[in-house]
Amino acid sequence: MPKLLRALPFLLLAGFAALPVGAEVQQRPRPQPEGALGRLPWQSWHDGAIAPPRPAPQYQQRIVFAFDKPSNSLLTPSRELSQLCRRNLFVQQINLHYRAFGPGERPMGVGFGSLSFNIYDPGQRRSPDRVYFFKDQDTGRCQVFTARLQDIGRYFIRP
Repeated sequence: MPKLLRALPFLLLAGFAALPVGAEVQQRPRPQPEGALGRLPWQSWHDGAIAPPRPAPQYQQRIVFAFDKPSNSLLTPSRELSQLCRRNLFVQQINLHYRAFGPGERPMGVGFGSLSFNIYDPGQRRSPDRVYFFKDQDTGRCQVFTARLQDIGRYFIRP
């Protein structure tokens, strides 16, 4: 028995020496072309199981009114509709799809009251004989101007 106790430290030392020192993580070799800078980050459209992103919708914009004098003299500002526009309750369906402008002015979006053409109006505040002009629609400074279609009909540009 004492011989066994004397041999025990040697047996334990031999047992620990037989264990692996550290598990090595093996990397799979990835061939890269000459001059490559490394792997690109993962993108969802590279994965066949995920559909690619949709392209942004594009619309043909059309000028429908061109004024020969500043629009301030032809259009009437509407305070009530401007407040509704700022709350997205009276807006164009497609911003600046139809455009109007005066000399040296930025384009304004146009919506027609008849058939609610290009107008989102859940409160039914539109009038069929009016044309609505929108300035800075997607901001907190949205302004809506109105005009009777008969009064500005001579500035209409036919398709």
